Amino acid sequence: MTFSVAGRCSATDAFGVIVTSSSPSVGARCPWVKKGVGAILTQNVTDPRLATVGFSVLENGFDADSTIRSMKEASPFPEYRQLAVVDSKGNSAAFTGNKALGVHGEFCGQNVASIGNLLSDPAIPEAMGRAFLQTEGQPLTDRLILALEKGFQMGGELDQERSIGLLVFTDEPFAYVDLRVDYSDQPLEDLKRLWEIYRPQANDYKVRAVTPERAPSYGVKGDE
Repeated sequence: MTFSVAGRCSATDAFGVIVTSSSPSVGARCPWVKKGVGAILTQNVTDPRLATVGFSVLENGFDADSTIRSMKEASPFPEYRQLAVVDSKGNSAAFTGNKALGVHGEFCGQNVASIGNLLSDPAIPEAMGRAFLQTEGQPLTDRLILALEKGFQMGGELDQERSIGLLVFTDEPFAYVDLRVDYSDQPLEDLKRLWEIYRPQANDYKVRAVTPERAPSYGVKGDE
């Protein structure tokens, strides 16, 4: 009941993932990123523990294909899982078990992997992946949103989408963007509005953490 995109920016080495589902709070379970390591998606009867396995493999220098194999081997029920990985060099890999829900699909390209299940159109993952590739040069967050929007435009999943998670890491070990819509009748539109609100402040929050002496004056709107 989910479709998603994992991507890397070749110019900045930033990683990001975006995912939507008819289930609530999908951002709490499916999208995972580590700075300088990679991006992982784990969905379809989701087992979030597999992301921990995946990052351990990536951090030991293995590529996306090896990481997918290790995640499958670590799962006692791989036939239920749908997984995707983009590694630190932009290699990508995906896996869909034979008990994945409904119509499903996957797409892998340089710096992007996209997957989906219970889809209205099996071409959605490839269309999302190609939309990501066609926006090379734009900010990673915008590219991920545009890619997922392509999936919505093609009909999305068979059930009504209710939640979205968006996670982007740039050059620090904490998220540059971590936005979620946990339950809504129009999660994509809500996420786009959230991003427009957060976008002008995103870099300020990084500056406050890393070099607070260079941050905007305290007491202004938006300070924590």
